[in-house]
Amino acid sequence: MNKFYRLLSVVTLALSVALWSCKGDQGPQGPAGPQGAQGPQGAQGAQGAQGATGAVGATGATGATGTNGKDGNANVKWSEATIAAADWKTVDAAGTGVGNTGQVGAVEKTDANISASSIVMAYVKIGTQWVALPRVLVKETDGSTEQVSFGFETGKISFYYSSKAAGGVMSYKPQTSLVFGYSTIEKTLLANMKAAGVNLRSREAVETYLQTHR
Repeated sequence: MNKFYRLLSVVTLALSVALWSCKGDQGPQGPAGPQGAQGPQGAQGAQGAQGATGAVGATGATGATGTNGKDGNANVKWSEATIAAADWKTVDAAGTGVGNTGQVGAVEKTDANISASSIVMAYVKIGTQWVALPRVLVKETDGSTEQVSFGFETGKISFYYSSKAAGGVMSYKPQTSLVFGYSTIEKTLLANMKAAGVNLRSREAVETYLQTHR
């Protein structure tokens, strides 16, 4: 009887193991779990290409007017005159201490700045240089000459021209236009410049003096 119970126990144990070892069908999927925490931020990407240059903006408003320059010397007036070849007239040239001694080409200009208390200094422009009058040029190779001078009185100034060719032929007008410039200076100021040793035949020297004696 004991053997029978032992055998039955063994069989029961074997059946129990066999039944528990069999794999059953897969059950239904469970519900989704909660969302996980956010991961760390990734590294910064590479810089993009530079965009095209924008259009030029509109022009700004005009700036304010600058301050006025220094006042000029009221005792000095500068004038210029361009005289064409056709403007010259042949006139009698008065001699010094005698009657009319010859002829000369002349042009007269009125100027209210020339007063009884004024002195006039005149120049002719040759290239870029102002040359003081009178100017006498003698060509050594053939003896031809050219003379340019001026004179003035209250209210007007006159310019004079003459030339003599190698063969002795006289001309009383230039071949081209001439540019003249002249300063009208009060006599008191002129006296001061002479006392200061200013070269009155140099326009640059006169201007330098006037710039420092306003």
